[in-house]
Amino acid sequence: MSLRVKPLAPRGGAALLTALVLLAAGRPAPLQAAGFRIFQSTALLERAAEDEPPQQFQLAGRWAWSLGANRCAENAFHLDLKFPAPVSLDPLPPHPGFQEPIPARRPRTTLIGIASVLAVGGSAYNAFADGPSQSFHFTNEGFFGENTYVGGGDKASHFVSYYGVSRIMRGVYELLDASPEQSYRLASAVSFAAGLGTEIGDGTNKYGFSYEDLVLDTAGAASAYLLARYGLDDTIGFRAGIVPSPETPEEERVEGIGKDYTREIYTADLKLAGLSRLVERRFGPARFLLLSLTYGVKGYPYAAPEVRERQVGLEVGLNMAEIARAVGVPENRWWGKMLLIVLDIVRIPYTSVGMRYDLNHHAWRGPDIGDTFAFPGQ
Repeated sequence: MSLRVKPLAPRGGAALLTALVLLAAGRPAPLQAAGFRIFQSTALLERAAEDEPPQQFQLAGRWAWSLGANRCAENAFHLDLKFPAPVSLDPLPPHPGFQEPIPARRPRTTLIGIASVLAVGGSAYNAFADGPSQSFHFTNEGFFGENTYVGGGDKASHFVSYYGVSRIMRGVYELLDASPEQSYRLASAVSFAAGLGTEIGDGTNKYGFSYEDLVLDTAGAASAYLLARYGLDDTIGFRAGIVPSPETPEEERVEGIGKDYTREIYTADLKLAGLSRLVERRFGPARFLLLSLTYGVKGYPYAAPEVRERQVGLEVGLNMAEIARAVGVPENRWWGKMLLIVLDIVRIPYTSVGMRYDLNHHAWRGPDIGDTFAFPGQ
């Protein structure tokens, strides 16, 4: 049933209201005793309550009150509030374990601006300075096809590179006192701008402006944003690495442009450490492992087309960033934060093993560390 309060006198009602407000605020008040009636407001109860002895209660250690029932008119319960003698209204002392919150620092906007300009400008300069200058032009490179000029190795590179730019810039912005949300938003925007600057620069060199490259640049920056936005960057990530590889035999060499992607490998990683936190299960030592999908090309662009390979692989590797955390690398120091980011986006050689499938020749390679290149006759 529901109860309502009716004061015996106007003074009593004001006293009750004041008492309840001060009680909610945690403040004692020097009030005099007052009486009130609490009435049953349900129609289901039609008889008067039986006489009952008063019940004693204690309010917040400061007020005593009693509640009793009788046969008075309107089936009333009688509530008496008795307050102690006047007490000080000084605020209570803080709890022994209480600490004043540390005020957030204001972002160092000047340094943030300088870092952003350097990131975008450096990326663009690297492209503008790559070889003799030409009139601005476009090129259609394709994505991951067998007959593209590097078999999609460059597209995997663009995706992972600008994902990595976003991760690094996010760490820089956090060190410059930007909030986490400000950091990943700005870092992703700067990463996209850096990718656009690179493509504009490529439009003036031997490569040409490639919309396919820009699509992958954007996808890498967007992936970094989404993983940070939904708190999944400790569970999913991307890395780039270097692997050893045999030299292409002279009889198999052809002319090409750009760098040789044979010694590069790119991974999409499921981090068991983050997964264990996500599913709230203990994985034990398995938290130091990664399950990865890999992509790499062999022989592009300087080996004969018939021996080139596009390898898609599955591998198990060590999560070097999680190992670094376990041995005490601090995330609250600038060098520790940046080291952990680097370990999160760089595949350290000889820390992973797996099997690869050559899409060009429909054959398996491995188990290996990503270095197998099966030249004819080898």
